[in-house]
Amino acid sequence: MGSTVVEFMAAEAEEDKLAIVNRKVENLTAISSLIAELGPYIDGEASMEDCQKGATHLRLEFLLLVLQNVDPGKLSRHDLSALVEYLTNRVSQAGEVQIYRAGLLEIAKCLTTIAKMPRFIKSNASDIALAVFRLPDNKQSLNDFPHSTRLSLLNLLQCLLEAYPTALKSSLGSKFVDGITSMAAVERNPSCILAIFKIYSQLGKSWDINSDEAETLFGSFFRYFPITTTKSATPLKPEEDLKRGLLNCLISNDRFAPFVFPALFQKLDSESVRADIKIDVFDSMLECIRNYTNVSEFSVTIWDTLKWEVWNGENDDFINRSIENIAAIAGRLGQQSSSIEDDNGELAKFVNHVTQECVTIFTDDTKKRMILPCIRILGKISSTSPQAFTLTSRNTLPTLFTLWQGLDNIADKTRLLESFNIILETRANISQSSSPPIEDAHMAQRLATMDVNFDSLRESFVELYFGATSMSSSDLELKIATTKGLTLLATIRNDSVNRPFLNSFEQGTIIEKLNETAFDLKEADDLRSLAVASLSILSVRYPDTFINITLPNFIGKLPDQLKTEHSDESDLSQVVWLLDSLVDIACKSTCQRELEIPDSEDKAHFKFRLFKALQSELVMKFTHHICKYANQKSYQMALLAAIYRGLQVFDDALADDRTASELLSSSNDIVDSYAFIAIALFKRVIGLFQHETGDLKGSWFVGISEVNKGEYFDDSVIALVGTIGTYILRSNTTPHENNFLLKANADNPTEPSRVWTLFNFGAHTRADLGACQQDLRVGPSNKCSANILSTALIAGIRKEDIDRLGLVVHETAKSMLFNAISVENKCSRQARISMLQMLQLLVNKFGADKKEFEDGKQLHDVMLELVNGAASKPDLEAYQIYQALAYFAAAAVAAYEPCSTALIDAMMQGISDPKRGRKIARSFAILLAPSNMMNENNFCILRPLRFGRLYSTTVNQLITLWRSNEDNRIKENYLIALAGILRYMPAKIMQGNAAQILPIALAGTDVPDKTTKDASMNIMIVLMPENPGLIEEHLDSIINRMTDRTHNTYDSPSDANVEGRSKALDVLAMLPTLVENGLLLKRKNAVLKELDVALDDCSREVRMRADRCKMIWFNL
Repeated sequence: MGSTVVEFMAAEAEEDKLAIVNRKVENLTAISSLIAELGPYIDGEASMEDCQKGATHLRLEFLLLVLQNVDPGKLSRHDLSALVEYLTNRVSQAGEVQIYRAGLLEIAKCLTTIAKMPRFIKSNASDIALAVFRLPDNKQSLNDFPHSTRLSLLNLLQCLLEAYPTALKSSLGSKFVDGITSMAAVERNPSCILAIFKIYSQLGKSWDINSDEAETLFGSFFRYFPITTTKSATPLKPEEDLKRGLLNCLISNDRFAPFVFPALFQKLDSESVRADIKIDVFDSMLECIRNYTNVSEFSVTIWDTLKWEVWNGENDDFINRSIENIAAIAGRLGQQSSSIEDDNGELAKFVNHVTQECVTIFTDDTKKRMILPCIRILGKISSTSPQAFTLTSRNTLPTLFTLWQGLDNIADKTRLLESFNIILETRANISQSSSPPIEDAHMAQRLATMDVNFDSLRESFVELYFGATSMSSSDLELKIATTKGLTLLATIRNDSVNRPFLNSFEQGTIIEKLNETAFDLKEADDLRSLAVASLSILSVRYPDTFINITLPNFIGKLPDQLKTEHSDESDLSQVVWLLDSLVDIACKSTCQRELEIPDSEDKAHFKFRLFKALQSELVMKFTHHICKYANQKSYQMALLAAIYRGLQVFDDALADDRTASELLSSSNDIVDSYAFIAIALFKRVIGLFQHETGDLKGSWFVGISEVNKGEYFDDSVIALVGTIGTYILRSNTTPHENNFLLKANADNPTEPSRVWTLFNFGAHTRADLGACQQDLRVGPSNKCSANILSTALIAGIRKEDIDRLGLVVHETAKSMLFNAISVENKCSRQARISMLQMLQLLVNKFGADKKEFEDGKQLHDVMLELVNGAASKPDLEAYQIYQALAYFAAAAVAAYEPCSTALIDAMMQGISDPKRGRKIARSFAILLAPSNMMNENNFCILRPLRFGRLYSTTVNQLITLWRSNEDNRIKENYLIALAGILRYMPAKIMQGNAAQILPIALAGTDVPDKTTKDASMNIMIVLMPENPGLIEEHLDSIINRMTDRTHNTYDSPSDANVEGRSKALDVLAMLPTLVENGLLLKRKNAVLKELDVALDDCSREVRMRADRCKMIWFNL
């Protein structure tokens, strides 16, 4: 025996084995020498002792590895033929020796490797196949071999079939089919069955099987239908793989059709068939119909079987699948049809047969209930091709029109209208799917024929639907069906001549009717909503009708002003409905066609036509009408909200429109698509003023303009205008490098930044306005409120565009800091918050603290100096200093700025102040609280590690201070600060520190501060499910504190509000799921007694939760 074989048998590591194989491959001269070396150990007659010395399969594995790694060019045809002869003899004898000696797995893999070599002799393929097929006839049953061995044999046969189908067919013929079916007869392993399916599928595709072979194969594989396996049979969803494999067998050859369809029909007819199996039958039939070329032979039989599923069926899933199968017949026959004029074609024969039966039902008064199911079938058939639609409509619509004339019953009319709607929907979908120019001349001819045929029925449709609208009936279903039909009529286009199905007068009449329905408050909400949805569908197709009819109608319904600010809400509700409806109509989809006479000065793409028309009207309504009245805040907010929602909805529509997305990514022509909205709103709400007193007397500034004399826009209105500006700046529709703000700054480099002028024309000429605008320390209040808009503009700018913003960020941040702490400017709360938010944006996004001032100090040094001097300041100024400190610290923490530690230390020092410490403690909640300004949408920096860093430094230090302090009020301050931070801390961090946090949360529930109580109980709810052991340790403390919160009587009111009492009950309800019953039973009576008190609470929400909680405890 060769040394390499000995070494291979002795080797244990795979790398060592491979190295030995490579050495053998390099020195191999003839394959016969290798066989000679291995012979004594792979011969089936080898002694038991020899087999145990070296397992047969290991010797054959060595041969396999050599074959897999050897250069096929080294092996001659003679060597390969001899090796095949040797191995096939081993296969033939495998059933006559012990399984462990056979080495059949390795032999099959060796033969598979050889069969793929270029010098393999094709005639040897049949020898190998015959050897495999003889196995079941030997003494040893094939099924006694492991499934991995059987799988290798099947893979070998598949390899031969794929590579040498002609050789196998000529030499074996039906013997191959018989052989494989014999092997499959006893197979039950899913992996092997899947391999058999692949062989059958390959036979069907590449083997010209005769009828007898088809019947044999079908009988072999269809016995597995339907596929059902256990979850543990094989990995990777075996049932789906097997279903797909069996389906591939069914559709692999047309000759299976005579056996497939009767077998599937028989499955359907079985009364005991399960629903999932029935669905498998429908799905399999559908695939067969779509793939067989001889489906015309069985079309009528399939129809006769499935029509009853539709007509008499009750299961919607079965009905829908039956209709889909019937339509698939028309689709398959339509693919084979060559001429639309051929009435003897297979498609025409089938459609004529189906429509004839349906027409018979239409004219039978006893079968009215079957009309709609018939129309569903016909509609689906019609959708398969223009030819099918032409045949169906030509055969059925005249009868349906005649039937309509004879109907008197409203229910019957509604049912028939719904039937017509199905046909119209099918026709409308064909219009949408065929986009001109139509390159296929054959398809163009079919579409033209369909258009001509359908156009001949136009007057009948118009008469029917317009007549239905004039009926005096109040039946809602009839009105809904009529409205849907009118909408469908108006959406249909004759694509062959590129014009609408209806003329402009008819379209306008429908639009007017939909407008009338939408405005009629007496109509049902469902009908009015449908009218609005219909207007949306039609407006994007016919933008002229929207601009000329719908938009003026809706805008005309908007009042100039609401009666009074505090009047009945119905007026405002009607305004909101009108505005929401307009947004839904004009913004939910992009415009599909250009205006008949486009505005030559409008450079926007036609997809923006409806959106821009609506927004222009809303902006004009706001700027020229509603803003004349000071008491119209609600109305102003409603208009601005509609503008804002329109932007959001239309942005979504652009994202869903693939062609529009490509347009936005490749063109700069629509840069200003939204800019006009922001600029117009800004110009309306601000004005140019002069300081009348103080050091800035005579200086010009931009401030909020007056509505009426002495009355300014409310800050909430200004904030919403700012939000709109921010959204436009960061919208994907506005390329950030050329947005309206940066472009204006770039075009006018010598003028003050538009951040300060806010696009006021006069302000641009005031060179000192930028410096003046930043100084808000002495007001006036309308100047301070204008800062809301400046902050909104900065929020929408990306970090990389700071140089184009026209600001010196650290100087501006310093100004905002002093503005925010000023007590002389008498600004509104919202204006002061905007100063703090601008400070945050400049620190977080633009790194204001990284710059040094002329004296070498940084921004945080200025902040700390203010804090150090706060002790001597009046309360109001001191509180505003600490408020600014909290906002500054939050921005620094989020960006992981080095100064954050010093800022937070300054905050912690203030907690111990006996007088001011309570408010300072509350400001800790600002550190991690979500912000509507400092967020990722506004391109701010929010480091994920900030949570862990803040916990390891601030939280741990606060806990230490809380534990060591003896003053109860100061301890409460620390608890308030801790709760403010932890309420926004990620659950993962809290869970990792549960033992430290839970006592804090429990103590926090006793603090006389509503926000801290709620936060503490929220923290407990987060911690409890993952820490049952910790809950048991603090069980009494939890129960006592929660029942203290829930105990709310006239004599002893609770210190918690409704929300706090409700959360306390939630905590109590969680305990039985976390704590052992034995511990709870000892405390059950006491808890139930307190729950009885909670059941008498004045709040319905508390009583409801108490009832649920009591049931949980009662069932312990």
